[in-house]
Amino acid sequence: MELNYKELATKIIELVGKENISSVSHCATRLRLIVKDKNKVNVSEIEKLEKVKGIFFDAGQYQIILGEKITKYIFNEISNMGYTII
Repeated sequence: MELNYKELATKIIELVGKENISSVSHCATRLRLIVKDKNKVNVSEIEKLEKVKGIFFDAGQYQIILGEKITKYIFNEISNMGYTII
């Protein structure tokens, strides 16, 4: 089954909290989210998502490890949702 990038991006946003996201960025392998309240992020459920290789909090941001083949597609879907991109 082909990965639905929009569906995965939507699930990530729901588990982080739509109103909890301050900004979004990415590198080659990670989606980086600056959040208002890190305790509102459902880390255990994000870890269970297909294609998520890990998640951790560092330097004031959550980093969701997706791998270089899909990170830019997930980032593009999230940026299309209107979040602040840095």
